[in-house]
Amino acid sequence: MLSLRDVHLHIGKLHILQGVTLEVKPGESAALLGRNGVGKTTTLRAIMGLIPRSGGAIEFDSVDLGSCPAHKIPRHGIGYVPQGRGIFPNLTVLENLNIGLPGQRDSAREDYVFTCFPRLKERLKQFGNTLSGGEQQMLAIGRCLMMRPKLIILDEPTEGIMPKLVSQIRREIHRINQSGVSVLLVEQNVETALKLCPRVFLMEKGTIVYSGPSHELKSQPEIVHRYLGFTQKT
Repeated sequence: MLSLRDVHLHIGKLHILQGVTLEVKPGESAALLGRNGVGKTTTLRAIMGLIPRSGGAIEFDSVDLGSCPAHKIPRHGIGYVPQGRGIFPNLTVLENLNIGLPGQRDSAREDYVFTCFPRLKERLKQFGNTLSGGEQQMLAIGRCLMMRPKLIILDEPTEGIMPKLVSQIRREIHRINQSGVSVLLVEQNVETALKLCPRVFLMEKGTIVYSGPSHELKSQPEIVHRYLGFTQKT
């Protein structure tokens, strides 16, 4: 489905991505983990065409995303929830949900989103900037779901959100994946990532240094500590 092969990316003289190779298969949920500043968000932005790569290939369903303008990439079936959510603060919840759709509203799809996030239906006419952080994250994910994506990419979806709403967002990400939508997750909460994603990629200094099943990573605490600075609970 999604394939990155030897992807390099420079910003000025900085060599940010240094040969990133990873794959997300149909229906899979995978986490991209690493310390701050190793290139995780840059990898996601490269996939979405927001930063031009300087080498390597990025393909989705055999389509070369490198030849696609950024605004056309979602049309191939990729939903992107950026860090910071990226909702439109001066548009209502309903307007935010439908902003990416061509033509008329998709009421059936709205109903699906409201099934995932009932709070959004309760706040349909509220402006984006009046929502809590957790509600804004629900809206950002819901907006992606309106596009009927095959893959949804999430950058720090639980950051800065109260624990009660974190649990709900985590449950819905799992449900979305169980419905057949692939997930690529960047998440600082290691325990959340390992629970949600059966496969993990670890990134260090702009390259993938580990790829494997989550359950194997859980049995190698020295690797977790080395690359994430995280000590697992026993």
